[in-house]
Amino acid sequence: MQPNTSRTVRSLLLFTVAGLLLYAVATLASDYRQIATALVNFPISDLSLVLAFVITGWLLRGWRFHYYLIQSHPEVRLGYSISVFLAGFALTGTPGKVGEAVKGVFTKRDYGIPATRVVGIVVVERLMDLLAVLVLASFSLLMFSDWRGTFAVCAGIVAAGGVTLCLESVYRPLLEGLGRISFLSKVSRWVLEVLLTGRDLMHARILVIGLVVSIVAWGLEAISMYVILQGLKLPATLLQANFVYSFSTLIGALSMLPGGIGGTELGMVGLMGFMGIAYAHAIPAVILIRLSTLWFAVIVGIGFMTGMLLRPGQGTDGMAGDSTEGLLPGAFPYKTDRSTSCEETACVLESSLTYDRRNTPPATRP
Repeated sequence: MQPNTSRTVRSLLLFTVAGLLLYAVATLASDYRQIATALVNFPISDLSLVLAFVITGWLLRGWRFHYYLIQSHPEVRLGYSISVFLAGFALTGTPGKVGEAVKGVFTKRDYGIPATRVVGIVVVERLMDLLAVLVLASFSLLMFSDWRGTFAVCAGIVAAGGVTLCLESVYRPLLEGLGRISFLSKVSRWVLEVLLTGRDLMHARILVIGLVVSIVAWGLEAISMYVILQGLKLPATLLQANFVYSFSTLIGALSMLPGGIGGTELGMVGLMGFMGIAYAHAIPAVILIRLSTLWFAVIVGIGFMTGMLLRPGQGTDGMAGDSTEGLLPGAFPYKTDRSTSCEETACVLESSLTYDRRNTPPATRP
């Protein structure tokens, strides 16, 4: 096994072990027999409904990824985009889900799309996800008045990220200045290309479509939380379940912990405690919703990742045209072979910083 592959496998194993330990400690801290009984007796019909909602949400977000891709590369097929999107779930257990940028390896291999464009799309995806759960949580905020201060802080952080993405006049001169420093030139150019891709996707029409799809997709997962609480016969309304799931997801995402592990679970337990649900009753609900979303996503992602790795690359001749299309003038494409190995995929964030030194003519921004 190559070093890069070994590192990725170790990261996935550590992420899994950390999650199992967290749930084991949380279970043992209460009446584990009661928790085990609640999990075993949970209705299969309710679990099936939860998984149906979750998968539908994934497909909607996969369509959103495709919608962002075809803004500059209309030749990409919908089925392919969704497969690549789901493959990214294999690296959900990275801080802020940045590992999902692995999608750029496959799109570069098969369509010649620059890695910076896909990383920029991932940045906008994360922003839309955060905005979506903020909007969803705001629907229930009146029922959780004690949490308004924390909500306002989280909303400020997300808003600051979105505004920064649009302020090209601020970050472009700064990054271009850093680009004159030899050892920072590659990184500063890479960051600038990513930010410009994100800015291009913040136009009103694209922004509204992406946000609406995100709200519906995450809303389905919030409904899944309600179904779980009802299946466990816990006292909760749809609006309460919505806030528990949406706000806890927001806390977990902003914590930058791998997969939000720890932050999301603590938020759910705390909010359910605020609703009067005892710790021993809240833990089964937390375990079920996280197994149905986070851990199910990792398993599905590994399956699709394996399929993408085994799938022969299509090559880029006559397919994608100029690989610098849609980036800033003088963009530097990345060095990526047409057949992507496991090792290249494992170190996507490292390989994305290796520029192709071929004499590529600069692209012209629209």
